[in-house]
Amino acid sequence: MEKSITFTLLEDQDHQDLIRTISESYQFAHDPPSTVQESYFDSFDWLLYNGNLVLLKQDGTFCLKDLESSKVIAECPWEHKDVAQFWWDFPDCEIAALLKTCLDVRALLPFLEIEKRSEKLHILNKDEKTVLWVYLDEINKSTDVPIQETIRTITLAPVRGYWKEFRDFHQFIEGIKVAEPCENLFNMMLKLTQRKPGDYSSKMKVALTRDMNGSVATRKILLYLLNIMTQNEEGVISDMDTEFLHDFRVSGRRTRSAISQIKDVFPLEKLDRFKQDFRELGQSSNKLRDLDVYLHTKEEYLAMLPEDLRPGLNPFFIYLEKQREKELKGFTEVLCSGFYRQLVTDWEAFLVYNEDYERMPANAEKPVITLAREFIRRRYTKIMKDGEKIDNNSPDEKLHNLRIQCKKLRYLMEFFASLFPSDEIALLTKQLKRFQDNLGEFNDLSMQQDTLKEYLDTIDPKSDQNMLIAAAIGGLIMNLNTRQQHVRAEFSDQFRHFGQKKNSLLFKQLFKDGDRTTAKKEVIS
Repeated sequence: MEKSITFTLLEDQDHQDLIRTISESYQFAHDPPSTVQESYFDSFDWLLYNGNLVLLKQDGTFCLKDLESSKVIAECPWEHKDVAQFWWDFPDCEIAALLKTCLDVRALLPFLEIEKRSEKLHILNKDEKTVLWVYLDEINKSTDVPIQETIRTITLAPVRGYWKEFRDFHQFIEGIKVAEPCENLFNMMLKLTQRKPGDYSSKMKVALTRDMNGSVATRKILLYLLNIMTQNEEGVISDMDTEFLHDFRVSGRRTRSAISQIKDVFPLEKLDRFKQDFRELGQSSNKLRDLDVYLHTKEEYLAMLPEDLRPGLNPFFIYLEKQREKELKGFTEVLCSGFYRQLVTDWEAFLVYNEDYERMPANAEKPVITLAREFIRRRYTKIMKDGEKIDNNSPDEKLHNLRIQCKKLRYLMEFFASLFPSDEIALLTKQLKRFQDNLGEFNDLSMQQDTLKEYLDTIDPKSDQNMLIAAAIGGLIMNLNTRQQHVRAEFSDQFRHFGQKKNSLLFKQLFKDGDRTTAKKEVIS
C-alpha cells in the first residue's frame, strides 16, 4: 500500500506556478484555501521530543503525534480559554496518560506557533473520479516580523484502488523538477524557531580532553554549570514548574562541589567569596525545594493512610502551599537582587578571564586526567572505608555522612566522564546511583518525619477536627518510620553490592595512576 509523500518546493517556486503546470497535464477540482493556526508544545528539556513525540494544538484540539511517522497517537478536544500547562490539566483520557508518563511534573511550554495556509486539489480521471489528493501547504511562523522564511510543501495522498495514478503523479512531480523530497517536515519547521531540540539538558555533558590542564578543564566545567543555572532563572521566577528550581539548585550544588573537590587549580583566596556566596544562594532555596517535594508526594502520603484518616491531611497540605508561596516570593527576590546578579557577573568574569597569578596553584597546570583519577580514587577509597565501619547499631548520622560522600563521588565522575571509556564510567555510575538511592531515601524519610513532627507540635488537640489532623499526621509518621527501618535494613546489602569485587576492580583499574585508557573487559563481564 502506498503512503503519502511530501515534497518541499524549491525556493524559486510557488504554488500558483505549480497549479498552472499541473493544469497542463491533469484535470482537477480545487477546494477553497483554508488557514489554520498551530501551536507546538514540549517541556523545557524536550522530554516529548526525546520520546519521539510532539504535542500540537490545532483548531481547538490537542494532538499527540509520533514524530517519525507523523501519525496522530491521541487527541483531546480543548474548548477552554486557558492552554493546558500540565498533564493533569487534561481530562481523564489517553493523551493525559501518555503525557504523564513522559512529563511527570514538567510543564508544557509552547516553542513554535505557525500559520498554515492549505489548498487541496482532487486529481480526476476521465470519468471525473478522484484518483489522488494533492495538498499544497504554505507554512509561516505566526509573528509580525517583516521578513521570514516560508516553507512550501506539496503532499501526495493516495486514493485506495488508484495506486498507478499515484505513482504516475509521483513521477510527474519528480520530472518537472520543482520540488525535492522532504523526509521530515517537523525538522524543517524547527528552523522557524530559535529553540532547537536538545538545546537544554541538566545532565553534565562537558567534553574534556586528556591533554587539558587542570585550570582549563575546571573552568570549562564551571562555565557549563553556570550556563545551566542561568538558563533556569526565568523558569524559577515565573514558577513554570518545580523542575526549574531543582535544576537550578543542582547546578549550584555541583558548582560548590567542584570548587571544593577539584583542589589547587585556583588560588584559595580567589575562591573564598564565591564559596560563601554560592552556599548562601543554595541555603536560600532549601526550604522551597523541600516544600516542592512534600507537595509532589501528596498522593503517596494519602495512599499510606486508611481512607477515613485522609481528610486529616488536607490542612497540612494547605499549610505547605501557603508556606511555598512565601518561600517562592523570598527566593524570587534573591534572584532579582543585586547580590545574585553581581555573583553571576563576577563568577563568569573569573572563569573567562584567566589571570596571571604570582604563585601558580599546584594542580593548575597538571593534566586533568591525572587530577580526575586522583580525586575519584581518593573519594571512592574513603567511601569504602567509612561504609565498612557502619553496622546495624551505627547512628543515623553515619549514613548521612556517607550519603554526602557518595554524592561528591557522583559529581566527580560526572565532571570527568568524558575522559574515560563511556561504557565503563556509565556502569560504575549506575552502580553508585543504586547505592545512593538507598542512602537518599533513608535521609528523605528522616527529614519528612521531622517536618511532620514540627507541624504536629503546632496543633492544639482540643477540637475534633484537630484530633483528626493529629491522627492522620501520627499515622503518616508511623508509616514513614516503618519504611525508614526497612530501608535501613537494606543498607548492608546495598553497600555489599556496590563494593562487590568486579566494581572494586573496575574502580581501581579505571582510576589508578598511569596512562591506562580502557579497563579490562573481563572485569565487568
